[in-house]
Amino acid sequence: MIKKLVLLSGCMLMAAVFYQGEAGVKKGKVIRYGADSVKTDSVKKDSEGGKNNALADTSMKAKAKKDSVKKEKPYEQLLKRPQKAVKGLMNLYYVKEKLYLEVPLKLMGKDMLLASTISETSDNGDGVVGSKPTSPLLVKFSKIDSSLVLTKTERNMFAPESDGNLIRALDKNNIGAIMKIFEIKAYNPDTTAAVIDVTDYFVGDIKELSPFGSFSIYKSMGFKSSESFKKDRSFITDIKAFKDNISIKSNLSYENTLSNSRRTLIKDKPFSVVLTRTLLLLPPLAVRPRIADPRIGVFSSKRYRLSNTVNKTEDVYFAYRWNLVPKDKAAYKSGKLVAPVNPVTFYIDRDFPEGWKKSIKAAINDWNKPFEKIGFKNAVVALDYPVNDPEFDPDNLKYNCVRYSPVPIANVVGPAWVDPRTGEIISASVYVFHDIVKLLNNQMFIQTSPANKEVRTARLPEAYKQEGIRSYVRHEVGHCLGFNHNYAASAGVPVESLRSSSFTNKYGTTYSIMDNAHFNYVAQPEDAKKGLRLTEPMFGPYDYLLVQWSYTFFDKPAGERAELDKMISSKAGDVRYRYAKAQGIDPGVLSDDLGDDAVKASAYGIANLKYIMKNLNTWVAKEDKDYSFRREIWEGILAQYVKYVNFLLPNIGGIYVNEKYEGDPQPSYQSVPRKKQEEALRFLLAQISDVDWIENREVLQNMTLTGTPSNLLRIQIMEALLQTPLAVNLSASKSKELNPFTSEEVMKDIYEAVWKSTEKGSMPGKGEKEMQKAFINSIIKNAKLITPIRGGQAGQSADGFRGVRLSDIMEEARMGRRSAGGLTEVDFGYPFADNASGSETEGFGGSLVNFNLQPSLESMYFVQLTNCKELLSRRVADAGDKETEMHYRLLLNKIDKALNL
Repeated sequence: MIKKLVLLSGCMLMAAVFYQGEAGVKKGKVIRYGADSVKTDSVKKDSEGGKNNALADTSMKAKAKKDSVKKEKPYEQLLKRPQKAVKGLMNLYYVKEKLYLEVPLKLMGKDMLLASTISETSDNGDGVVGSKPTSPLLVKFSKIDSSLVLTKTERNMFAPESDGNLIRALDKNNIGAIMKIFEIKAYNPDTTAAVIDVTDYFVGDIKELSPFGSFSIYKSMGFKSSESFKKDRSFITDIKAFKDNISIKSNLSYENTLSNSRRTLIKDKPFSVVLTRTLLLLPPLAVRPRIADPRIGVFSSKRYRLSNTVNKTEDVYFAYRWNLVPKDKAAYKSGKLVAPVNPVTFYIDRDFPEGWKKSIKAAINDWNKPFEKIGFKNAVVALDYPVNDPEFDPDNLKYNCVRYSPVPIANVVGPAWVDPRTGEIISASVYVFHDIVKLLNNQMFIQTSPANKEVRTARLPEAYKQEGIRSYVRHEVGHCLGFNHNYAASAGVPVESLRSSSFTNKYGTTYSIMDNAHFNYVAQPEDAKKGLRLTEPMFGPYDYLLVQWSYTFFDKPAGERAELDKMISSKAGDVRYRYAKAQGIDPGVLSDDLGDDAVKASAYGIANLKYIMKNLNTWVAKEDKDYSFRREIWEGILAQYVKYVNFLLPNIGGIYVNEKYEGDPQPSYQSVPRKKQEEALRFLLAQISDVDWIENREVLQNMTLTGTPSNLLRIQIMEALLQTPLAVNLSASKSKELNPFTSEEVMKDIYEAVWKSTEKGSMPGKGEKEMQKAFINSIIKNAKLITPIRGGQAGQSADGFRGVRLSDIMEEARMGRRSAGGLTEVDFGYPFADNASGSETEGFGGSLVNFNLQPSLESMYFVQLTNCKELLSRRVADAGDKETEMHYRLLLNKIDKALNL
C-alpha cells in the first residue's frame, strides 16, 4: 500500500545520504544523494597535511547542493524520489503523499471513460464488491492557459460529417461541463506532457464517482442514506498504468446514517471502501452505430439526428452491442464459421464455490450456439481469472468479469457500460449473489415439486442446483450482450402444451431465455411420469432472431437497414418471435407467468400450491427440525399465490399492444376479448371465497404465531377488482367486438357475486361475509366519502393483521416485484448505463395511450353503496341467526357513517 511506502522510502533515502557524505570527492565525479546526481569541482589539498579538508568538503557539498537546486527544473523537483511511479497511457507518480498525473498533450480533446468500481468494502450493504455504483462518465482533457480542464461531455445529438455548418453549431452547443480545473505544476523535459496534482480529486467526495449508487442494497430496500465524507481517514492505496488506461485505487472513509420514513436506524455508521477509478481511452469513432428497432428487444438509448436534408430533428435509438468483426471477412461472407477479431471474453471469479464454476463457464459458452448460426465461432469466451498476469485487474473497466458476491441476496444481475458515442458495449459484468441457490431451492420446490419428487427436499440436489445456476447466469449474460427482457415470449405458448413431453423438451416453458419463465408451475402431479421438461430452454426461436439482428456483420452500410428490417418483418405475426415491452396494460407481457391463458395456468398453479400444503410436513419433516424451511416455503406459497392473482388482473380491461411497421400483419393494439375478461373476473371472485386453504392448521401449528392472511388477501383482491372498471372503460372504447365488456357490467358482476346469498335471503358463509366486508370498505374508499386511514406498526396492517406481511397486490403488479420463499430479489435498476442524456430504454415506439380521459367512477361506487344499504336494510330483520344479523348491522353502520346519516 502506497501509504506505508512513505516511511520506508524515507529511511532508505537518509541511509543513502549518510553513506555518501563520508566519501571523498574527485574532480568531475558524480556523487549520488539518494536519487539526486550532482557534478562537483575538485578541492585542493591543504599544504599543512590537509587540516582544512573536512571543512572544504563540507563547504563544497553545501555549494553543490545549492547549485543543484538552481539547476533542477520544476519537473525534476516535483517528481523527485517517488514512492511509486508507473508508465502507460498517462504516467502516474506518488510523491510525499501526493499523486501526480502526467498527461500527454496529444490526448487533449480525446474521448475517455471515467468509472469507479468497488474493490473492497467494510459493509456490502452500501455497495457490492465488483460493482460500478455510478455510470461511467464521458470525459476529456483540454489545456487552457496554465491549467488542464477535465470536462464531462454529452453526445446525444449528431449530424452528418459532410454538413460542416451543423457540425460547427453542435460543437458550440456541446462544449462540455467543467468537472475540475487542475493547475499545471510542470512540463516534462520535451514539453509534450503536463503534470497535474490529482490527489484531492481521487481522495475526495466526488458525487459522479461515489461508492453510493445503484448497487446500494440499503437504498434498494427503501432506506434513505446520508453520507458524510471523512478526508482525514482517506488515502491513495495503489496506482497502475497501461497502454490504453490508468487505474487509481483510493481508500475512502465516510460516516453514514440510515433512516426510513419513521425513524433513524443507524446514525454515523463508519464506512470505508476501496474504489478503483479507471480512466479509459476510447477508440476513434470507427464503429458504425446500429439503429435499434422497437419490434425487437435490445437495449438502446435515444439520440437526436440533425440534418438539413429533412425538415425535422429525428429521434434515433442506438442499439447496445459489442463490435464483433470477423477475422476473415471473405470466409465469413462465403458462409464459413469465423472467429471474431475481439471475442466477448468473461473472466470467472476465483472466489466462487468450486461447484459453481463449471456451470457458470458453461452458461457463458452456451451463447456460442446462436452465434454459430450467424457465422461466428468462439464469439463468447469464458476464462478463469489469470494467474500472475500484472495487467489483469477485475476492477478495471476494460475487463468483463463474473463476480461472486457473498451477500444474502437471492439474485443474479448483469450490468454493462457502453460508449455513448456509438452504443458499442465497452464492459460488462455478472454479479452472482450468495443466496441464488436458496432462491433456486425454494422456487423449484414451490413451482415444480408436485410433478418432481426429486426436489421435495430442503436441500436441492446438486444436478438441479447446477442447472439452475447455469440458467440464471445464461440469462444475465444475455443482458451483457445487449438483450432486453422479453416477457411476451411465454404468452404464445398454449397452456396445455406445458403438460406435453414433446413440446416442453423442444421449447421448455417459453420461446426465449430472455423471458422470466423459469419453472413449469403448470405441470400437475399426474404429469410426473411423462418426462416433461420443467425449466426454460437453453435458447428459444426468439433468441436466435435476437442474435441474428444484433450481431450479423455488415461490412458496408449499404443495405444494412433494409436487411435488418426484413429479418423482423419476415417473422411478424408469429407468436414465437413476438417482442413487446412491459407497460402494464398488456396481459401478455408479464414477468414470471406462463402460457396463453392466465385463468387456466393460474388454476393449475393454485392446484399445485394446495397439493404442496397438504404434503409439506410429510415431505420435509425429517430434515426441517426447526421448521425454518417450512416457514420459508409457506411464505413463498403466499407470494406465488399473489403472482397468480396478478397474472389474472391485467386481463380485465387489458389491451394487447404491438410495435408495428407498415406491412406487418399484427394490429397495433387489440382489446382482450370479452369472454377472456369475464373468465378472469369470475375466477378471481371465486378466489375471494376460496382462500382459506392457505391457513392449513397442520402446517402452521408449529410455526411462529401467525394471523389471518386469507382475510388480508380477500381485502386486497376486492380492492383490486373494484379498480378494474377504469381499465375496462378504455378497453371497451377500443374494442372491435359488437358487445364489448363495459365498466357497468364489471361492477354488476362483482356486486351479484358478493351479495348472491343475501339477495336470495340465505345466510352467507364465512368467506362470503369477509368478501362483503371487503366490498363495503373498498366501495366507501373508492367513492371518496372518507379519507382512508393508513398506518399500523411494522408487520401489522391497519386492519390488525399480524404475521406475514403481503405486498399490496396492485402495487406488486405495478412494480414487478418478485419473491419466493420469503426471499426478495433486489431490483438494482437498469442493467445498462451510458452517459447520454437520453436514458437507456426497455422499449420505445409510439405513445401507449393518448388523450385517455378516465371517467369519474365515484357516482358508480355511490350507487353501489346505496344499493347495499337498501339490500341490508331489507335483510337484517330476517338474517337467520344472530351472527349474520350483527354482520349486517355492522355493514349498515359503516355505510351510514360514510353517508353521514
